[in-house]
Amino acid sequence: MTDLSLLDYIKGRLAAHLPRELRPRGWRPLSDEAAAQLWQAALADQESPQTNDEARLPITETPSPPTEATLTAQEATASVEETPPQPASTPPRAAFPLALLLGFGMALLAQRVMEPPGRNWQLGIIAYALALAAWGWAALRGSWRIPDLAPAQWEADAEGPVRVRVIPLALGIILGAWAFAAFGNNRFILFNTLLWLSSVGFTAAAFYAPPRRQKPWRCQPAWCAALLGVAVIALYFRYLHLASVPAEMFSDHAEKLLDIADVLAGKTRIFFPRNTGREAIQMYLTACIIKCLGTGFSFLSLKIGMTTMGLLTLPFVYLLGKELGGKWVGFWAVLFASFAYWPNVIARVALRFALYPAFAAPTLYFFVRGLRHGRRNDFIWAGIFLGIGVHGYSPSRMIPITLLAGVALFLLHQRETDRRKRALIGLALTALLSFMVFLPLFRYMLGHWDMFFYRGATRLGQLERPYPGNPVVIFFSNLFKAWLMPFWDNGEIWVHSVPHRPALDWVTAALYALGLTVAVLRYSRRKTWEDAFLVISIPLLMLPSILSLAFPNENPSLNRTGAAYIPVFVIVGMGADALRQALRDWRPRLGQWLGVGMIAVLALVAARANYDLVFHQYADEFRLGSWNTSEIGAVIHEFVAEGGNPHAVWVVPYPYWVDTRLVAINAGLFPEITDLALPREQLESTLNVPPPKLFIVKPEDAETLDKLQHLYPNGVVRLYHSPTPGKDFLMFYVP
Repeated sequence: MTDLSLLDYIKGRLAAHLPRELRPRGWRPLSDEAAAQLWQAALADQESPQTNDEARLPITETPSPPTEATLTAQEATASVEETPPQPASTPPRAAFPLALLLGFGMALLAQRVMEPPGRNWQLGIIAYALALAAWGWAALRGSWRIPDLAPAQWEADAEGPVRVRVIPLALGIILGAWAFAAFGNNRFILFNTLLWLSSVGFTAAAFYAPPRRQKPWRCQPAWCAALLGVAVIALYFRYLHLASVPAEMFSDHAEKLLDIADVLAGKTRIFFPRNTGREAIQMYLTACIIKCLGTGFSFLSLKIGMTTMGLLTLPFVYLLGKELGGKWVGFWAVLFASFAYWPNVIARVALRFALYPAFAAPTLYFFVRGLRHGRRNDFIWAGIFLGIGVHGYSPSRMIPITLLAGVALFLLHQRETDRRKRALIGLALTALLSFMVFLPLFRYMLGHWDMFFYRGATRLGQLERPYPGNPVVIFFSNLFKAWLMPFWDNGEIWVHSVPHRPALDWVTAALYALGLTVAVLRYSRRKTWEDAFLVISIPLLMLPSILSLAFPNENPSLNRTGAAYIPVFVIVGMGADALRQALRDWRPRLGQWLGVGMIAVLALVAARANYDLVFHQYADEFRLGSWNTSEIGAVIHEFVAEGGNPHAVWVVPYPYWVDTRLVAINAGLFPEITDLALPREQLESTLNVPPPKLFIVKPEDAETLDKLQHLYPNGVVRLYHSPTPGKDFLMFYVP
């Protein structure tokens, strides 16, 4: 201390809390490991024999262990990399994380009181404020060690400089241009598809780096068993009661099945213009399921495809969590996502919603890994998955904005020129590969701007209706509502949600709050771009919902924010693992078991809540909101099976009643008969059809019933009593 002034000493002790210009020159925070080593060295110096000069200065108290915020100026002038190696030592045992656990208990209480019915947001805010205060106090006092990110090893140097193989690149460009010209008729045919896939393959080969020889993959038996258990849980929750939850199709499903019938009839479109335009992946995937599994043109065929795509998202949730926080973060993230209500219902509803997260997850994983390790192969894979995703669901068009934000954050936090340059090259590779995969849709887009952007224009612009207010105010209102969605309200659309409840169950939402706290505190201390990216990516991936300016009542929605659940559950994993690590720091063995056991109990409680949400609340809400076309179809199917003529069956339309195309599909008459509608004005035309005949009529349609009884005096009327209230219908049978 003889060569330091008192002011230098105070600055060093408080440097982490001072403005940058007031810190000692060259000050950098030490890692927790380096701080613990310095603490052990200080204790060793204190216990060593004193010199004559030291003997004159008796030690009156034992100094407290140094942290990032309590470094002396002399200790802080050397960077972490310049610190000489210290002898291995055991860090001091941490205190019991009482404040952390109390804060988490308050978060659980906060979210529980915000669960419907009987919601109390005032008490919830107070409880969350107390939780945040407890967590902040624990972090400032040093009784809670903020978990570290998983280490990232820069591997770009091992690959060497980026070299381009000229011949494969030239072939890729030439074949891509040829394919672009061949896609002019909005059709996939064997010739242009081979050209297109070859162009993608050659372009990727032009930049592909031969992978280094790696150690063989090994998995400890206990860990493999745990991952297998998560897979079983995911399979159970995703495929349980798949045929009956949700119960009925609605008009969008009829449009999809008509497109799929076109595919099986040879109309292999790139973009399907029916129903304001749809991308192609679901049509071809479901056509393949119908052919391979024999499930026919049915709701089940649609469900199998989309539920499977939702299931394939989960491995990349695990990998992204493992990449950022280690295997335990990945494990907790995929565990809570495996039974979660949000990803489950947007897949079960069997529209294209599950395709957004299904391709966003690998894109984010490979792109983040590419930025952290510098491997160009990761950027190539990110581009391929990004391009495929654009063929799946239109919100995927927003993913490039998220990737640009990730690169911007990386550049802001990274000072090494080589790494910054590598990130920009990686971004260019991702853009190039994604464009090559996007090529067929790009060709269609150039000739059909109005159709390609129609759906988005109706929400972002005023194509269908004027803005209901100031669009800037609507945007920020939508942003705020979407940000609150995991905690408060996931919207009012009963088709893919339980209206006006949080997107997360009360246990998972509390872990999400803790995970957000971990990310914010870690970023404030260590300026980790990964934490900033995780937090920022959530609203960016929600933009397809937030930008519904003309229809703000459609925001928030679980479907258009679907990809946001990927970073959300990674943050949930961080929150869960923060509890485990805090208890482990207190008692390494006992705390580890206590932490794992506590989170396992929390997972059981959350799984039970999500089971009720999906198989009771959502199933009941959907059944009440949808029309029972499957029951009408079953009656018609029985009529035909007993020898009735399928062309002697009709459904008389009535305002706001069943989609008569869905009745034909559920009756098994599709695609030979695509619609069973017969308007009341055309009932006389059925007189020329030989009996038996069957008419389906809504009970309120007294005028149609009177007309049928006049045309067919011998007709028999029966009322079908549906198990769902308000869904009865009349069967007018002509023997």
